[in-house]
Amino acid sequence: MKKKLLTAAASALVGFLAAAQPWMMRPQGPANEFSAMEGTSVLNYNMLPERDIHSRAGYGPAFYIFPDGRLDNQQALELAQRLKLTEIVQEYGGRIMVVNPASDKWQDQDLEAFTRLIGMGGAPTNVKVVGIGSGATFVNRQLAATDLTGVIAGIVTIDGEPGKVCKFPVPAFIGGKNAAKAAKPYQAASDAAPADPLQKVVINTDRKASLEMLFAQAWDDVLSANYRYNNLFRTFYMSRGIDNPEGVKNFELVSIPVFDKLGIQRNVVEYPLVDMNAPSRPENPDKYLWYEYIPKQAQDAAPGTVPLVVLLHGHGNDPRTQSETSGFPELAAEEGFMVVEMEWQGGNGYVPMGLDGIEAVISVLRQKYPQIDGSRIYAEGLSAGAMTSNMLGVRKSHLFAAVAGHSGGIFSGNGLGYYAYGSEPLMNEAIQKRGHVEVGYCSVVGTHDDTIRFFDQDNWEGSPYLNVWRIYETVNDMPVTGDLDFSVDPTFGFALRDRKQIHTGKSEDITIEFGQLYKDEKPMIRLMVIDHYGHWNFKPAARLIWDFFRHFSRDTETKELRYQ
Repeated sequence: MKKKLLTAAASALVGFLAAAQPWMMRPQGPANEFSAMEGTSVLNYNMLPERDIHSRAGYGPAFYIFPDGRLDNQQALELAQRLKLTEIVQEYGGRIMVVNPASDKWQDQDLEAFTRLIGMGGAPTNVKVVGIGSGATFVNRQLAATDLTGVIAGIVTIDGEPGKVCKFPVPAFIGGKNAAKAAKPYQAASDAAPADPLQKVVINTDRKASLEMLFAQAWDDVLSANYRYNNLFRTFYMSRGIDNPEGVKNFELVSIPVFDKLGIQRNVVEYPLVDMNAPSRPENPDKYLWYEYIPKQAQDAAPGTVPLVVLLHGHGNDPRTQSETSGFPELAAEEGFMVVEMEWQGGNGYVPMGLDGIEAVISVLRQKYPQIDGSRIYAEGLSAGAMTSNMLGVRKSHLFAAVAGHSGGIFSGNGLGYYAYGSEPLMNEAIQKRGHVEVGYCSVVGTHDDTIRFFDQDNWEGSPYLNVWRIYETVNDMPVTGDLDFSVDPTFGFALRDRKQIHTGKSEDITIEFGQLYKDEKPMIRLMVIDHYGHWNFKPAARLIWDFFRHFSRDTETKELRYQ
């Protein structure tokens, strides 16, 4: 008997539209100055939230400085400027807090205050702890011995006395006096953990190195490399904070792409649109916005040799979100393809692109960069961007060889509502094209996605994911999945080829349930379900998506799909 979807499409849509970027503290005092947080000994840097289009998307570091004694507002500002923290948060976003001791010396109550701070307003994603002198001793001896090390994305201690234990492995930089001894607990925790290039402990024993020099090295070698979040068992930005009811304490370490180090040229493009009512007007305020990521090997490549991957961000996200959290620019640096992330949705004064606008931007890019291979153009998106990518594969099948959706399907219905994306009109187009069009399709979703929920044996009918899988089965002239039978497969409810579980080596040993649907001997549809994962990008999936994409190309003259 068919099971009804427990959560109505309307309520799913409400949760979807509520998705937002991680919480950031708003200014509570004069801009670009420190002021005391009411009722605490903590000083907060009141940075203006606006950053220009040339800065980074986010996951900005939340710096918590434990100083060598109490600082006033002016001293806090001088220290932040010496360490260039103010420049870092202007580029990346984030915040700076100076955690003064509540009394003359560091005590347990200061640890409790810090715990409350990082749990304010939602789950932490990029906590960076900096201890100096007596503050470093407090971090080494008290903070490092707690579960909080599983949440912190990086620790720097300079001139601190050593502690005895580090509870969980944490990326760390230890410098100045006592550095070799102070680093031992951090190194022991790191050595006991599974190998992870982000999990490193860097030591500088040069006692003559200045505070500025030591912190600059700490930023370059450790702090700038990663953020840390917990997307297990629920979507991280819907978390209550650091209190996870499932008991997951060791948050996932995720790399931050540093484009200069990757050899990637990053271009920011504002493209003015032609005003048909005043085509000769020199300054047209209507513009598209996109970001180009060009790896070194693609910059002077031969004409028609470089694939292009189009990235589409989620609803209301910054238009740099996918490029900085999906893993595709890092792959581009290895594989030599180009990446473009578009502000397809509009906002902040930019014009929404729609499907036709996305195609127009690709046309502009192909003229600008003749090295782009027009037969190997692909699209990938997150959440609402996944829905857009899912639409592109059918509506713009002449252009894309393959598309992928991460944490997004197609809602049931006629499309009246969110961006007119409905399963009925898209299925009708797929039916019309059936037998005439082929397009590769890849889907990625977490079992604990609580924004666009994945299905199980009790609530699969009307699932947005099942909708889009059936649409791509239809357009590719493949057998269309009917009622699900979870005795056949407990995850998917139907049989797939190449079925396996992939161990990713990430925190808590995150695994991927993997399978493919074939047409003749071609794997046309790749499905991946991440066990216990919430609604967000999972970087290891990017390589699996690219390994699927790379086999597909489309003849630019006949528009026929080719597989090799």
